[in-house]
Amino acid sequence: MIEIRCDGCSEVIPPKSLRYSVNIDVRAAYDELEIGLADLVRDHRDELLRLIERLSSQATDEVEASVYKKFKFDLCPSCQKAYLMDPLRFHPERTPPESELNIDEFLRSLGMDEG
Repeated sequence: MIEIRCDGCSEVIPPKSLRYSVNIDVRAAYDELEIGLADLVRDHRDELLRLIERLSSQATDEVEASVYKKFKFDLCPSCQKAYLMDPLRFHPERTPPESELNIDEFLRSLGMDEG
């Protein structure tokens, strides 16, 4: 059986327990290019060779991460609350106090843990 740990606090998330999946896609953003006839007929060979030369000195992972990087995290309910409070500065130790509604217990009472 696969053991799932919270990526926030490293606690084991028991099987069939409520957990949250966080998917983050970081992509390079560019303004639209306006390409004219002059751009289409121009010889781009020297420009491409310079680009290849510049990229050849960098690590493949570094080049890929500068364009696109994907992250996937599993969070326990406590870390999910902390994450939602400040997703750009997530700190599991700043988990807010438990609310009166325990969503995990609520879903279990509805039979959501079966199956």
